[in-house]
Amino acid sequence: MTQQKWLTKCTQLLCSILLVLGIWCLPQAALADNQQEINSILQTREIALEAINNRDFSKVQPYLHPSFTITTVDNQVFHKVPEFEKYWNQQFSSTIQNIKMNLTGDTVRTFLSPEIVVSSGEALATFAFKDGKAADMGMRWTAVLQKLQDKWTIQSLHFSSNLLNNPVLNAAQGLGRTIAIAAGVGGFLVGVVTMLVLRRQPMKEIPAQNN
Repeated sequence: MTQQKWLTKCTQLLCSILLVLGIWCLPQAALADNQQEINSILQTREIALEAINNRDFSKVQPYLHPSFTITTVDNQVFHKVPEFEKYWNQQFSSTIQNIKMNLTGDTVRTFLSPEIVVSSGEALATFAFKDGKAADMGMRWTAVLQKLQDKWTIQSLHFSSNLLNNPVLNAAQGLGRTIAIAAGVGGFLVGVVTMLVLRRQPMKEIPAQNN
């Protein structure tokens, strides 16, 4: 009986050890799998960020969901890469020379399912203007990613900013003031020149009319 009790205790101890190992390994395996998914998500994010900063959207197109949506800071909505690329390149046709975007702070990430994740965070866009000036604009972003064929694709992307602190709007207003001042100075100079020309012209005698 003593030997049987000893075997029973050994069996119970072995089962307990295996149970503890199983409980410990399951979270570690899940954590490892989740970290792999996060690394894939970060890869998609870096490719998208590089496409925006380098104005090259050919590499990011495979990482966009077939029905993706992007909403820009000025409330423009796009569903096709060529349309967004045209919009983005138009930003550099007036006062803006370059835009560089960097992500700041921590990213909040929520898995709605193993194939869908919602991420949000903050970004800083640095605007370089053609007059040599530069300005920063803080933004918030929210992205929904869906896993398709072992690749995390961007299903929707939304940007927002503080409308009261918009460097592009401030630059446009400054340009408007400059044009207004230039127009005013130009009008003043034209008026002065006109007066000088009129003063230099000899007055013609008006012939007397016979009654």
